[in-house]
Amino acid sequence: MTAFRPLREDDVPAAHEVSLAAFEDYARRRGDAVPPRPDPRHAHIRLRRFLTADPGGSWVAEEPDGMLSGVGLALLRAGLWGLSLLVVDPARQSDGIGRELLARALAYGEQARGAIILASSDPRALRAYTRAGFTMHPTAAAQGRPRGVVPAPEVRPFEPGDHAMAADVDRAVRGAPHGEDLDVLATQGCRLLAFPDRGYAVLRGGEVKLIAAHDEEAAAALLRTALAQAEGAAVVEWLTGRQQWATDVVVAAGLALEPAGAVFVRGDVGRFLPYLPSGAYL
Repeated sequence: MTAFRPLREDDVPAAHEVSLAAFEDYARRRGDAVPPRPDPRHAHIRLRRFLTADPGGSWVAEEPDGMLSGVGLALLRAGLWGLSLLVVDPARQSDGIGRELLARALAYGEQARGAIILASSDPRALRAYTRAGFTMHPTAAAQGRPRGVVPAPEVRPFEPGDHAMAADVDRAVRGAPHGEDLDVLATQGCRLLAFPDRGYAVLRGGEVKLIAAHDEEAAAALLRTALAQAEGAAVVEWLTGRQQWATDVVVAAGLALEPAGAVFVRGDVGRFLPYLPSGAYL
């Protein structure tokens, strides 16, 4: 019988492998190219961040032979709950493991004032999150090699003194600061940019990982600068209909848009604008 227990330090490598297997199987089922495997060191940092900051929201499913068959990670920041990861080994999907992991993750945030989930387009996930009382906002993703993008002169590398500004922006757009999660992103190979007093961005290679700002003009400037600094092809995700400022920037840069997953929200999550959330830290 499958056992459900808190994530442990010695689970980290196996939990990462379950995540890889689930996402690679999802890509194959959709007929998509299997993406390159990420640097395991970065993935392990993420898992250990949850062990440190959110042990109550970090769960695994363990089989009788000791192998892990599922992982669920949820965070709680100043009254805001978020689902960072929910994966099940392809051989055990539709066996109720994901449902049990989700229930435990949701219980961690039962007193939260607001909640966020970033979902793939897997029909099972969309159904589960809707049944949990979340409102779905379908998204598009943009990718391609940016063309003719000019960085904003006001945007510069993020400095330690920008943390207070970032926290203020986060409270405005999602109701809770990212805090040390931003430092963890930096240790995962990300670069941070700042538009002084108005917003910040997180990017890794060509991937835009997070943008938050007080106003759409600053958010667009941050996104343009991130695209101008992209190493090769760029990827921008979680473009909902409310984030038209971002859609305008990626279209002007020549990136291709295609339907993707969905942003799910419940309760008070701030104005959520202008905001492109982080897949790992929401």
